[in-house]
Amino acid sequence: MKVKYLYEVKSPNGPWMPFWAYDSRDAKRQYCKMRGLRPSDHWTGMGMLRARKVKSNGSLAENR
Repeated sequence: MKVKYLYEVKSPNGPWMPFWAYDSRDAKRQYCKMRGLRPSDHWTGMGMLRARKVKSNGSLAENR
């Protein structure tokens, strides 16, 4: 059974938004679905997003 972790996802011009996901890719896909974006789009999809994992102690770990 996979465990979901808390990730924060950000677009280049937007705020950090929290998502419970299995990995950073899953969090980015959820962000795209919420915003109505195509994940495969070169300009607005997953390639333009940043995701960081929120550790249990509240600190952040950077992911790309």
